[in-house]
Amino acid sequence: MSFQEFLNCINNGLKRNIKSRRLKLNVTIKEFDKLAEKYFTNLNKEDDSFDFTVEEEEKNDVLFILRSYFCFYVEVEKNYIKVFKDFPKRFILTKEVNTSNHPFTPQTFKEGTIMYSVSPAYSSVNRMNGIPLWNNLKTIEGTELIPSVQINYDFICPK
Repeated sequence: MSFQEFLNCINNGLKRNIKSRRLKLNVTIKEFDKLAEKYFTNLNKEDDSFDFTVEEEEKNDVLFILRSYFCFYVEVEKNYIKVFKDFPKRFILTKEVNTSNHPFTPQTFKEGTIMYSVSPAYSSVNRMNGIPLWNNLKTIEGTELIPSVQINYDFICPK
């Protein structure tokens, strides 16, 4: 979703609850309105990002809204949250990604590798933990699909 859609939901409210059976999370319309009023009012449309400090008991719901529902790139340090309005296109690996720390990765990616944000073709991604990335933008032969693998947030930083 875009930042404008986010603003519309803040100003006009949600049409339905935000929920995930797999993650066992549910944010009702009423809860969203309360969180939006508390954390998302007075956002400057011109800034590239916005930040705030979240209360510990609301942190998981706020991250679920921002990462999973609106698909924003969010950096978290304890209870300080920074939200980027535009999702970064490139990331750099800060640690090696291999099968011991990412069991479903099809190959090892060395620290310092440039990774590109791609749309997950066939995989399901848990955006609470990571995002779909790949080391190039070449499509799979005979398709328009670009491979991807979920890389966890603590292994990447925007480039």
